[in-house]
Amino acid sequence: MRLALFAVVLALSQFAHAGSSSVVIAVGYNPYAPTVRLQLPADYVAVPITIQNDSKDPIKRADEIEKAFRSITEKLKQHPDLTVKSGIVSLSPREHSTLKSYSGYDGGSSAQLYVLGSLKQDTSVFAVTKRIYQAISAISPSDGTKATLGNTTLGLNEPEKYRNQLLKLISKSIGETKKSLGVAGSAEVDGLENPVAVMQLNEREVVVFINYSFKIQTKYNY
Repeated sequence: MRLALFAVVLALSQFAHAGSSSVVIAVGYNPYAPTVRLQLPADYVAVPITIQNDSKDPIKRADEIEKAFRSITEKLKQHPDLTVKSGIVSLSPREHSTLKSYSGYDGGSSAQLYVLGSLKQDTSVFAVTKRIYQAISAISPSDGTKATLGNTTLGLNEPEKYRNQLLKLISKSIGETKKSLGVAGSAEVDGLENPVAVMQLNEREVVVFINYSFKIQTKYNY
């Protein structure tokens, strides 16, 4: 079974993405994440920006959100130490009701992007975040459009490159579990094809893992 599981590990390592750089934004810490994980320094500090527009016409609202999205992206290109990653775009076809609150913004229509600043050894999250704030504060959206900053998080470049290492650790962990339980049967593993997830650990580090589960046949050695 150990040889078979190792063969699965080698086969699944081919799922790792190659080619262009891919930054993944870390999710918040979850103590129930799989225990097989790698602790790594983060590559980026990420600040999310949510763009909304108060137009009652859904077509104009979508146009204005797109204009602001492109404008912010282009202006941030003037800062070589910062990069932009697109987030979720969610546009609502609904027209504004006259009963809307005075702010007028439709919570159902928005576009999100992340501004990324490199987190190097000689910098801190605080310094990089302030640099991002300074760059964003110099950009003024058009009338009726607002850009809201979200909470700082971390980003990791190409987490899929750690897949092979994680799969080997999972294989080792399953083998050790079987040994400690005195089980001689086979292990059924699900979820190894899942993407490598990234979770924030502290102000500078993240952990990467694969969400998987396994079942061991209850055949004991006596």
